[in-house]
Amino acid sequence: MAWRAQGGAILHLAVIAFVGLGAGLQRTAPVWFYSSLVLVCLLSISRLILIWRFDALYDSAPRLWQAGFFGGLLATCGIYGGLLGFLLVHHGLTVFTLFAVTLGVGFSIMMVVVYSHALRVVWAGILLIWVPLLATLAAVEGGHPKDLILWGSAVGFVYLLWVALQQYQERWEGLSARHQLALRAADLEGAQVELQQARDGLERLVAERTLALERTSQDYRQIFENAHDPIIIFRPDDEQVLNVNRRACEIYGFSREEFLRLSLASISENVVRGQTQIRETLQKGVYHNFESTQIRRDGSRMFLEINASAIEYEGRQAILSINRDVTERRKAEALRLAKEAAERTAQAKTQFLINMSHEIRTPMAGVVGLSDLLLATGLDERQGGYARLIQSSAVSLLRVIDDILDFSKIEAGKLTFEDVPFDLRALLRDITELLRIGAVARGTSLELFLPGEGDPLPDWVRGDPGRLRQVLINLVGNAVKFTDGGAVSVRAGLEEDGRIRIAVEDTGIGIPVEAQGRLFELFSQGDDSTSRRFGGTGLGLAISKRIVEAMGGEIGFESAPGAGSTFWIRVGLERGTPPGTEAPAELPARFRRILTAEDNPVNQLVIVEHLKSFGYDVTSVGSGLEVLEALEKGSFDLILMDCQMPHLDGYETSQRIRQLPEPLGRIPIVALTAHAIPEELDRCLAVGMNAFITKPFRGEALRRTIEEWIGAESGAAGTAVDDPAPPPPVPAARPREGKAWGATDEPTLDPRQIESLRAAGRESANPDFMAKLVAQFRKQPYIAQFRGALERGDRPALAGRAHALKGTGLFMGAVRLPRLCSHLEHLCQDSPMEECRRQVDAIEAELLKVFRELEAVAETAAPC
Repeated sequence: MAWRAQGGAILHLAVIAFVGLGAGLQRTAPVWFYSSLVLVCLLSISRLILIWRFDALYDSAPRLWQAGFFGGLLATCGIYGGLLGFLLVHHGLTVFTLFAVTLGVGFSIMMVVVYSHALRVVWAGILLIWVPLLATLAAVEGGHPKDLILWGSAVGFVYLLWVALQQYQERWEGLSARHQLALRAADLEGAQVELQQARDGLERLVAERTLALERTSQDYRQIFENAHDPIIIFRPDDEQVLNVNRRACEIYGFSREEFLRLSLASISENVVRGQTQIRETLQKGVYHNFESTQIRRDGSRMFLEINASAIEYEGRQAILSINRDVTERRKAEALRLAKEAAERTAQAKTQFLINMSHEIRTPMAGVVGLSDLLLATGLDERQGGYARLIQSSAVSLLRVIDDILDFSKIEAGKLTFEDVPFDLRALLRDITELLRIGAVARGTSLELFLPGEGDPLPDWVRGDPGRLRQVLINLVGNAVKFTDGGAVSVRAGLEEDGRIRIAVEDTGIGIPVEAQGRLFELFSQGDDSTSRRFGGTGLGLAISKRIVEAMGGEIGFESAPGAGSTFWIRVGLERGTPPGTEAPAELPARFRRILTAEDNPVNQLVIVEHLKSFGYDVTSVGSGLEVLEALEKGSFDLILMDCQMPHLDGYETSQRIRQLPEPLGRIPIVALTAHAIPEELDRCLAVGMNAFITKPFRGEALRRTIEEWIGAESGAAGTAVDDPAPPPPVPAARPREGKAWGATDEPTLDPRQIESLRAAGRESANPDFMAKLVAQFRKQPYIAQFRGALERGDRPALAGRAHALKGTGLFMGAVRLPRLCSHLEHLCQDSPMEECRRQVDAIEAELLKVFRELEAVAETAAPC
């Protein structure tokens, strides 16, 4: 519409100019004429601008564009209508005025044609042209022609309005029809697009599902083919094989083609049992873990563990059988059972040797002692000779028994070692002097060669002098025994790696080459005649090898038949200092006041004596509440906190201390606990403790921990200090029905812990410490509390008293008692009370033994 109106904009300006000039308005009304002409010119220009800038202006402000365009058009119509009225008023009904009116009619018809879709704009334009015309026609004089023109104009005016309305309706009906057609076409096109998209999506979905199905099928095929276990699909009625995987072919030895012609009944050892299992599988849907024996292609039997399921295969019912070959596992289980039986037999043999060695040693010791007494009674020469032969034979037999006993201890893993300072050079001299008499009797020289002064070989070392003496006596004794009229030399020195090497050289008979490979084996000697000629059990070198290796050393030899032998050992022994020469430990410089929290009076006494011996000022309390009260009354440099206390335990107490203002909130706290496990350290650190010491502890461990925290800031990384020689771990096995757990052949008391308690008494200058400690321990009513808890059926109380006695027993050096108590704690969880009662009986019996031996220790420790 806008582009069609471009010519009209120019035409309107031309019509007004033509009519005005034709009527001579430039002379009669120049102001009105020229101002109207300029205004129409401006309106035409603005309309042309709006038409040319339509895209830029209409999209951003459509209403403003319409107001400018249609406003300019209507203003032009108004000016033309005014021009017609002016002409009629001043010139009357002349040919020129009628021509101008005719132009107005054409003007109006053009508006109807061009702008008929905008009905209000057309009507407004017609009104602006015709109203001035009709008004002036009614006013001018002219008679009958005027009236005819007036009525004709009025009819033409109404007709134009009606035509405009008709054109408007037809135009919009056409536009609506085209619009609806376009919409339908667009809808149809959209539907076609959607239909195509749906068809494409459906095809894509079908393709994806098909591909996924193919992949799934391929995955199942791969799983089926690559499964580690044989998989067989067969018909349930006749057990005809329908499909197998590759592993089944490998295990059974049949090809796939051979398998597909088989019935499982033909390779099953028990067909009836197999049929029963098939029926149960069909009834249940699945059948798990039943065993079957089937035959391979080569005729060998194999044991199978089978999982079967009822499935549908190729449209018919089938059985899916996953068969695991457990033949090797069966063999391994049989071997394990045989091995365990052999181990039990070996343990029984070892225990028998230990028991018999002890039983034989006791009367033999009596024989040796009685022979000593007999030799002191003034026997004649022949009687004395017999008595000496009896004594010599008894001593030899005791030596054999000692070898058997050591061998039994080694086999049972019960060989123990000391770690004490000893004079190495003196030990070598003693051994040489001890065996020199026997060497001289055989016409053999025995010499010891030690480095001179300034040599790095230490005089004093740390280790087990008894075990080292045992090995060296065996080596030197063998050298003397197999050397007649020759020489034996013992040499010691320090090697570059810091280990000590001791070599025994002889010029004896040497060792046959064929016997050298088995020399360190049990019950082995050079040849069958060796034991008859020289005696011995063949255990000495085997025991020596195990002792040296247990000490972390090595043993070996070089020998040639008839040219003598050299046996050597290499052991790593730390340098030691002579007893009594250690510098006294310096007393702590900063931590002077220590608060110890321990509810058990026995444990409390031990801790206090240790701390006093270190030179500390000690305050002892028995609960967490008393700890908090003590902190309110005084200042302390460190707290030793028992974790298990009544009312307020060590964990909660530590948390409360950490909430106190500084400096109380930063005081170092060292936990005392019998739980030597990582979880306990984590729990202690979580509540704010700095370190912990496991019970029972040695005095040195306690001293070292306290000195470690001298000057340390509270909140530093926590540490755990374990006893250098902790008690044996508590076994987790439960006892057999009807027997109390814990009966062993172990000693009642741990000598190391007893010595630690004695040392605490000596260091604190309290000669009655052991006696007071044992008396305090004995007066605790543990058994009465156990019995009361049993009568009440109070499991928590029973477990609590067991825990308390366990900790006290550890402090007092008891070996079996803490383990019995620990097991009672375990029984209190869910075991019958009768079983708990039997365990209490065992604890009571063991506690009486502990009391007796502790009283004996206290008597030996009492001052004279």
